[in-house]
Amino acid sequence: METIKLCNRYRVAVMPGTTTLNGVITALEYGADVVKIFPGEILGMKAIKAIHGPLPQAPLMPTGGVNVENAGDWIKAGCVAVGAGGALTGGGKTADEITDTAKKFIAAVQTARK
Repeated sequence: METIKLCNRYRVAVMPGTTTLNGVITALEYGADVVKIFPGEILGMKAIKAIHGPLPQAPLMPTGGVNVENAGDWIKAGCVAVGAGGALTGGGKTADEITDTAKKFIAAVQTARK
């Protein structure tokens, strides 16, 4: 939690990760901007609903298992954003391919927010 305090001191966005409701509470109490829910593919979208039951204000972002096909579903489940690593860059051999994948992520999120 020292990292969160340091980031807050210097106004740097901080997004710690957790797998538990207790971890979300602690991160919010220390001033996290967004709480990363990891690994998303194991916890699943039901975890978002379960966390938002007692903490509807919690800004959550899944990472791990997020891809173009399910990014919109995470947003509809109540996440404020999604985090993607391998699904964004793993299949791209060129900057143009990675950019195309990023555009697909953006479109999926925008569609889900409508």
